[in-house]
Amino acid sequence: MRTALAFLQTGADATVCVAAPLDPVASPRAGSPAFFAPDFSMASDEPSWFEFDASSLATLSRADWQRRFPPDDARAVTPRWGAPDEQRFAEGFRTLAERLESGSLRKGVPITVMKAPLDPGEAEALFRRVLSRVPALPRNLYAYGLYRPASETATGSPEFLLGATPEILFELDGERQLWTMAVAGTRLAGGGAASLDASPKDRDEHQAVVDDLLGQLAEWGRPITSAMEVRSFGELEHLAVDIKLHAAGSLDFEAVARRLHPTPALGVYPRGVAGSDWLAGIDPRRERKRFGAPFGLRWPSGAGRCLVAIRNLQYRDGQLEIWAGCGVVPQSRYDDEWQEVLDKMQAVRALWGV
Repeated sequence: MRTALAFLQTGADATVCVAAPLDPVASPRAGSPAFFAPDFSMASDEPSWFEFDASSLATLSRADWQRRFPPDDARAVTPRWGAPDEQRFAEGFRTLAERLESGSLRKGVPITVMKAPLDPGEAEALFRRVLSRVPALPRNLYAYGLYRPASETATGSPEFLLGATPEILFELDGERQLWTMAVAGTRLAGGGAASLDASPKDRDEHQAVVDDLLGQLAEWGRPITSAMEVRSFGELEHLAVDIKLHAAGSLDFEAVARRLHPTPALGVYPRGVAGSDWLAGIDPRRERKRFGAPFGLRWPSGAGRCLVAIRNLQYRDGQLEIWAGCGVVPQSRYDDEWQEVLDKMQAVRALWGV
């Protein structure tokens, strides 16, 4: 691909797509559309925003997408995956268990990764192939992605992020209307096990996310929640609650993202120094990059949608990666949590055909 590409699903049959140079900026100009794609730490030394020529914006239906990004099996690339890094996960689980036992944390999300070497010359072909699978995504998953050709990166190698997430971090409608969702607890969809909503461990894990979001939003108004329910998202199912807020004053897209991220679905509960130190400790070199970070599109009006960047493939500097994590609370058992991570990685591989 000779030019950059960014996209985000905005409806059941609508995905906003931009095929144009993406200009990394610290903050977008007022009144201009921009994609928001920081790394998980949201550190200032990484570009968070990408501006583009607004005339390149297009909203594609699934049929439009199929015509624009057809499969290219002639250039098929088969990644050679290594084993998931259980040592990384086990260490995160161990250090979190110490904090759960002491009472300094109630929940955390240890992470791990599986990797496949991929020559930079093959990155475009793989990205095009997985891009063609977007129209076939299961209901309740939201597609998003970013591709930067070698000419636009600092390393001289292309990079990309492509995923289909069950989680919307927030949606702004106008200056004061905000919608978000609490998603946590995981089971394979259609399994014979007891329902998620009958599991004390999963209910506790999910309630931590609900409590955190309500606490974060309370500064801007009085949020309203829906009833909890089990929802299917492709091969996996989760507990979910919708939360709405009519804010007392105007809301800023980036300010909302920084207040809500990371929710306990990807971070810790409660927030504070103990949790921040633990999160930094499980990824001291910030190798997770954009896994679990906000990924959004801000319209010229300031409204927009911001997703949680999970269930994705990341490519940079010759390395293709799948990251996954799981919510751990005092009732959690290591073997169950490790299996959940493996299930999530397999779901990503199945979703994108890799």
